[in-house]
Amino acid sequence: MQAPPSSHQKSGKWEMGKLGDYVRIELGGTPNTAKSEYWGGDIAWINSGEINKFRIVKPTKTITKLGFEKSNTKLLPKGSVVIAITGATLGQVSLLEIDSCANQSVVGVIPNDDFSSEFLYLWIKFNIDEIILNQTGGAQQHINKNDIANYHIIKPDKESLASVNLKTYFEKISHNAKQIRNLQAMRGMLLKAIFA
Repeated sequence: MQAPPSSHQKSGKWEMGKLGDYVRIELGGTPNTAKSEYWGGDIAWINSGEINKFRIVKPTKTITKLGFEKSNTKLLPKGSVVIAITGATLGQVSLLEIDSCANQSVVGVIPNDDFSSEFLYLWIKFNIDEIILNQTGGAQQHINKNDIANYHIIKPDKESLASVNLKTYFEKISHNAKQIRNLQAMRGMLLKAIFA
């Protein structure tokens, strides 16, 4: 449940405050699509349609250095939590497995020493419906960077966070997901061989 607006609240070793007070949050942007010199470079770029999976391992498109410099997009480091803030994928949450820019329908939450990627992902995933409901009231289906930055988050002490070892669990999930993809690919190859 959302905490009342106030300064950081402490309870034992745990603290509660606004997410934006603890981590860097960036809104994406899109280079001018009419300028071919802005596209097809070596900088990864995703749109909100990509945020429908657990982890993002490849970009939607790529942009050039010039396209990056001439737009409002930001480079989000690997491990960032990305959130779709409008459209059909509103409220979807994913983890970036690559350094990537994003479009203006995506907000990136960047982990730091106090908040691991895994903790941020789970917290946002658990609370995103409330964030949306608080801001949209069931009417306009979108949220913005400030809605996410102003939502309160619990900051656990480092000892508690380390004791859970979320990274190990996430690595197992990622490994299992990769195995599933490999099996699906193998199934497709077998079906082609059988019915060719």
